[in-house]
Amino acid sequence: MLLSLIVPCYNEEKNIRPFYERCADVLQELSGQTELVFIDDGSRDKTVDELRALCANSAFFVRVVSLSRNFGKDAAILAGMRVAQGEFCAILDADLQQDPAYLIPMLETLQNDPLLDGVAAFQARRKEGRVMRFFKDSFYRLMSRMTKTEFHSGASDFRLLRRNVVDAVLSLPEKSRFSKGIFSWVGFHITYMPYEVNERKRGKSKWGFWRLLRYGIDGLVAFSDKPLIFSSVIGFLLFVISIVMLLVVVIKTILFGDPVAGFPTLASLILLGAGIQLFCLGIIGRYLAKVYEETKNRPVYLVRETFDSDNKK
Repeated sequence: MLLSLIVPCYNEEKNIRPFYERCADVLQELSGQTELVFIDDGSRDKTVDELRALCANSAFFVRVVSLSRNFGKDAAILAGMRVAQGEFCAILDADLQQDPAYLIPMLETLQNDPLLDGVAAFQARRKEGRVMRFFKDSFYRLMSRMTKTEFHSGASDFRLLRRNVVDAVLSLPEKSRFSKGIFSWVGFHITYMPYEVNERKRGKSKWGFWRLLRYGIDGLVAFSDKPLIFSSVIGFLLFVISIVMLLVVVIKTILFGDPVAGFPTLASLILLGAGIQLFCLGIIGRYLAKVYEETKNRPVYLVRETFDSDNKK
């Protein structure tokens, strides 16, 4: 098998057929060497029924892995990588915002340069609002500075990887997975290709602001210990400031007889100290939560059923 398309799906019943038709249109010459690996991530609509109908009549070899519930996109990507058999593996969404036509120049780039291990697509022109664009750009800059890996601004999970990169990603045993960080951490020779994001024609995006924020925090915790260092520095600075303030109060009282500041000042200082302590405890708590998840050693996902074009179960 030359090419495997790993396609995570969550409530994409209206997009399955258009996605397949687009793949059949742009990858027609590779139909005998291409497999479509759909991962149903616990969809609540008729996504599985659409995939089953696709298996019954497809020019490609179609493989479907249906998870027992929604485990998240990172788990779905991992499940797809584990069953994909292609020499090259592509990851793209089923909503057609990432046009499968880009796979042709991606594949040609890797085939023409054996020293390259992968091609990652990044958004040449963001179509989000200014606020969302600002937060995303700030996240990539923060991740690059606070981790030992490089994060390319605008890069998504849309990429084409050689088998050696896929095997390296699968070798990582961690349960809490942040795919963007993992792809950067494993290294290899990756080139970046700009692409234009299409408008989503059917359904709604599952990635709102707060979900993206939580995802970003989890990624930062997974790949950097600098937040812990930051909380330690804050604690030390507060200790130094408190010693200085204590000396100031004592000297002013002894030399000048000034009264000690009253209740409002004291209450403000207590609230400030308590707020900073809770903030630092929250940082430590996120790391403890990650350790807790890893020590439980639960699987990243559970499979409800699998079927493909051959058995059509």
